[in-house]
Amino acid sequence: MNATTARRILVGIGVFLAGGTLLVLLKGGPDAGDTARQVVFVVVFVGGLCWLGYRFRVLPRRASFRDQTQAVAFRAERGDPRGLLQEPFALFRWIGSVREIENTATGTHRGQDVAIVDYWFAPTGAPEYDDYEHYTCVVAPADAGWSDLSVVPERLGSRTLGAIGMRDVELESERFNRAFHVRAADPRFASAFVDARMMAWLLDGPDGIGFEILDGRLMVFRRRQIAGLDDVAATLALFDAFRDRIPRVVTADRG
Repeated sequence: MNATTARRILVGIGVFLAGGTLLVLLKGGPDAGDTARQVVFVVVFVGGLCWLGYRFRVLPRRASFRDQTQAVAFRAERGDPRGLLQEPFALFRWIGSVREIENTATGTHRGQDVAIVDYWFAPTGAPEYDDYEHYTCVVAPADAGWSDLSVVPERLGSRTLGAIGMRDVELESERFNRAFHVRAADPRFASAFVDARMMAWLLDGPDGIGFEILDGRLMVFRRRQIAGLDDVAATLALFDAFRDRIPRVVTADRG
């Protein structure tokens, strides 16, 4: 579920409970006061948790993201103005109870219109597990002629992509096959794109690295460490390193 939708549901529940409390008080009865106090406690408790999350998680990250993207001459916006979360990128389809693109920045990088996306999801969303995962993604136009391809870290959720027309691909390296899940519309293109040099680079890369080509767009992503303050510049550098390792045989704009 989208986190914005979840917050709207919580607000709706709060309004419903507040209205119910008012009706209980108006109706009266020996237990009306106790019931009203219990409902008020629940509403205040849930509302307080939402406010704490916004105050100490959302606002600091928003300020950090804005400052980082301004440093690389990008313009930051709240949320998902491009609607990328609705697209069938594998990263956005991993199993999760709640997910959201928190921030987006747009600008020009290496002569291309590029978006930097601040994405997170949680498999359970339960406070006791604290299983939120954060990713910084760079989305840019893919080269002409590239077919859809997904290379993501192997995990339970990577087997539930639901990408139409894409098939699982096993490459020559067993170590790579254990570490990454590959799906492609054209397995021959996948084998040419993910050559030995690309596989070695991905295996030696940071935690949670991956890339996807979908409908003429290229997305390169990495998992963000919460304590890190340089994830935007680091992910742009990762994107550049990835582009420099794409085999010439599949690159349309190079001689």
